[in-house]
Formats: sequence, C-alpha cells, structure tokens
Amino acid sequence: MAQDQIPPPAEPSGSPPTPPGSPEEKVGALLARHHLMTIATLRPDGWPQATLVNYLADGLALYFLVALDSQKRANIAADPRVSIAIGGDSGGAPQGLSLAGLVTQIDDPYWVEALNRRIWGTPQFARFEPHPSGQGVALLRFAPQWVSLIDYGARPARIQLFAVRQDWRLEPVAA
Repeated sequence: MAQDQIPPPAEPSGSPPTPPGSPEEKVGALLARHHLMTIATLRPDGWPQATLVNYLADGLALYFLVALDSQKRANIAADPRVSIAIGGDSGGAPQGLSLAGLVTQIDDPYWVEALNRRIWGTPQFARFEPHPSGQGVALLRFAPQWVSLIDYGARPARIQLFAVRQDWRLEPVAA
C-alpha cells in the first residue's frame, strides 16, 4: 500500500445504502455508541478467556490492540475464531451485539499508521487509553461471520441472528 493511501474501507465498495431502521443501521449505531467490547478466545487448555478491550469500528470490521506477549494474542494465533459481546443499558432498554468471526493481525505499517491517524483524529480517542502493556502491541482486525442483535427495547423483546454476507449485508437466519 502506498504511503499516501489510507486503508480501504471495511465495507466493500458498491454496498447499497443502509435503509433507516434496518438491522445494518441498528448494528452500526450500536458499534458507534460503544467502544469497549468483551472478546472471548480459547486458551490452550480449552477453557474460554474473556477480556475487555477497546475497539474502533469500520463498517462491521473491528480493530483492536493487544500486547504482543499477551495470552489473548497467543490464543488468537492458535485459533482465530472468537466471540465478541458489545452493549449496555445506558439511556434506555438494554441493547447489544453478540458476534462470532475471525481475527487477523495487521502488519502493514501504512495500514497501522492510517488507523492511528483515524483513532487520534476522533473525539473518542481517549477511550483507547491505556494501551496494552508489554514490550509491543499488535493491531488485530475482527471480521464477523455471525451477528446477534439483542434489543430489549423492541416490543416484544427479541434477539435476531444474522449471517454476514460478502458485501456486509446481514441476512436473517431462521431459529
């Protein structure tokens, strides 16, 4: 990637506009409202490990930092499948997301620099401190394959499961 370029958007180009009230709009609003997620990985002994980390959303892709020497990074290196929970009840009825997908490490220095500029250029940048401790950090990208939208404000309260398509559309999955 050339130095003057920024990373491509997470959402594929040519995606149709998000209609008001659509699942994509609701998921996007939840991702924008929150910047802290719980990520669950599998430890080598098979037990789950859930930890809180800050994230930056770009479409449905979530970027986050971990210490290079962390158990979380070792877990992801061994098995990139993770589950993520995001949400809360501030300002109303509980709403949230449960996501399942794959994590990859971003090693391209230009991509890292562009994301840093984006983080530090937003009013929410302070939410990304403190950064992970350790000798260094790794930038990771989460791409969801499954999204559960949890909305206790809807009547009746409901949980909707969606498969994530290549163009980032959410396709309902029958329960």
